Amino acid sequence: MIRSYTPADESAMLSLWNTAGTAMGYAPLTLEDFRRLLTRHPNFSPDYTFVLEEKGAVCGFVNGCTGDEIPKGNVRGYVSCLILSKEADSEENTRLLLSALEDAFRKAGRIYSAVTFFNPMRLPWIIPGTPGHQHNNAPGIALDLPLHDRMLSLGYRESTRECAMYLNLADYETPAWVAEKAEKMAREGYHVARYDASRHVGLEQMVAALDNSMWSAEIPAAGKAGMDLLVGLKDNICAGFTGPVYPEQTGRGYFAGLGVAPQYEGHGLGTLLFYRLLEREKQVGAQYMSLFTGEDNHARFIYLGAGFRIVRTFGVMLKEL
Repeated sequence: MIRSYTPADESAMLSLWNTAGTAMGYAPLTLEDFRRLLTRHPNFSPDYTFVLEEKGAVCGFVNGCTGDEIPKGNVRGYVSCLILSKEADSEENTRLLLSALEDAFRKAGRIYSAVTFFNPMRLPWIIPGTPGHQHNNAPGIALDLPLHDRMLSLGYRESTRECAMYLNLADYETPAWVAEKAEKMAREGYHVARYDASRHVGLEQMVAALDNSMWSAEIPAAGKAGMDLLVGLKDNICAGFTGPVYPEQTGRGYFAGLGVAPQYEGHGLGTLLFYRLLEREKQVGAQYMSLFTGEDNHARFIYLGAGFRIVRTFGVMLKEL
């Protein structure tokens, strides 16, 4: 039967995570991390968590979240994960769990069910072909999982595809042409530096021009906090950003994103910002970098040129309820 989550299910869910979940590519978790990332996350709710029980044993679960404080959460419910034991892994059980979650979203007045990076419940997965290196979130459902095709058959569509890209920083050296490019750009008044609030102006305006709610919340705050934030500058005006720069506990170099305000595009700032980011992440002790980019995003050529490789592709999923 399908029923709502109770705290007594936590242990069985963790066991499923560390067996069937890791077979899907998720990173293994301790109880402490499972609680931090899922069952005791601020956006976790039993209203959007359902378990599949057979003969008294939990053999699957689905979790989602929603809320007006989440980007687009006033109209969307977000699917965080759906995990079934090997014995219970079927199209019918997938349908039953998803239907329960979708009904809960409808009851809450949501009109879409989605799997996107806007979901604040960030669940780590292991990057294929690496010594256990992790990425801290997924923007959709991996194309190599049966769940991807099952969701398509249940009325979801791919709004886009995102490529996961990876670089081992031990192998990274900045190409010589980057210095030449920086010199040429400097003659035109463009350069990259660590953000200094006493010298640089227009950070908030630049981020606002990029029209990304997550960046608008994170980047100005990082600047005010004095974090290691790299900015692309036209003279002393903030024209772009990347960072903040620091290694996560996993050894991954943190990557919030990279953007250049529209009025400053076409001068090479995006490329220079990215190479400076890789230099700085390696300097502060990051072991590797991983990131997502749209399958059709021209920026992926910058990443490929820096030595990144595509390691997995995800479908960003959306269903009208």
